[in-house]
Amino acid sequence: MPSHQRFRPDENTERIDEAKQIFVPGVTLFDHDGLNRWLNNRNDKINISLLMHKFVPWYRDNRGRLRERKIIIFKIVARLSKTKPVNYQQLKNRHFFDRSCSFCLTTRTRLLIGFAGSGTVLENSLCLHPLYGFPVIPGSALKGLARHYGRDFNLFNQAVNQAEIEEIFGNEPGEKNKDKLKEGKVVFLDAWPEEWEENGFLELDVLSPHYSEYYNQRTLPADNLNPVPVVFLAVRKGVNFRFCLLPSRFYKEADGDLINRVMSCLKQALINYGAGAKTGSSYGYFKELKNKEAGCPE
Repeated sequence: MPSHQRFRPDENTERIDEAKQIFVPGVTLFDHDGLNRWLNNRNDKINISLLMHKFVPWYRDNRGRLRERKIIIFKIVARLSKTKPVNYQQLKNRHFFDRSCSFCLTTRTRLLIGFAGSGTVLENSLCLHPLYGFPVIPGSALKGLARHYGRDFNLFNQAVNQAEIEEIFGNEPGEKNKDKLKEGKVVFLDAWPEEWEENGFLELDVLSPHYSEYYNQRTLPADNLNPVPVVFLAVRKGVNFRFCLLPSRFYKEADGDLINRVMSCLKQALINYGAGAKTGSSYGYFKELKNKEAGCPE
C-alpha cells in the first residue's frame, strides 16, 4: 500500500492491510511509516488543528476489530505545537489591534477548552486555532463566563436584572425569536497565548475512571472493576494568555467605565471560577502575576 491512498467510505474497513496501522480522515488511509515520513517532511506546513480534529489512526486487534489509537495523534500534535509560526507576533498584533482594555493571566492548572469535541471525530478534543494550531479560548466562552459570574455575584454595583444583562452582553445563546436578538455593548476577543512557549503549549494527560461498567449500567460499583485510562491533550499550566475586550457600536459615553467593570468581572471569573471543562477537578484556573513576571506588558 502506498503511503496514502483514497478509497470510497464503504471500503475503509474492507481494504485495510491488517499488518499496518491506518491513518483515517474519512476516505484517505495512511500506513504508520508513511504517516511519520509525511509529518517529518512537512512540520512547518501541517495544519495541526485539522490533524487533531479530523484524523484518527486505527489498527486491527487480535479479533480483527478496528481499534483507534488517539494517543499517536495526541503525541504528534503536542510535538508539532512547539513549531512557532514565523509571523506569530504580527498575527497577535493584528488580532489585538486595540489593547486599551486587555490583561494577561497565566494558567495555574491545566486547561481544557473545547473538551466536549464539537466539530471533531474524537470524543475528547481541544480548541486550537484553525490555521496555526495554537490553543485559543473563544470569545463566546469568555462572554458566557463573565455573564454568569457577574450575575451570580452582582459585580456591576447595581441590582442587575435580565434586561440590563442583555444590554451589556446581548441576548441569551440559542435565542430563536428574531425580535429578541440583541447585540451587547462589549465585544470579547478570543484569548491567545501572549508569547510562544519553547516547550509547546500542550501535554498529555490521563483520567482513569474505575467504574466504567457501573456507569454503563452493566454492574454494581465495586473495587474489583478494571479502570479504563482515557488519554487526552491539555494546555499545560504556566502558559500566559492575553484577554481583550472592545466596546461595540452600542457603547455610549453615558456607559462610563462599564467595559472596565466587565473586564474586572472576567478576570475574577477566570481566577475563581475557572474556564473550560472539569473545573471541579481543578482544571482551567488562572492566576495573576506581576507584569514583569508574567512577561505581559499591558
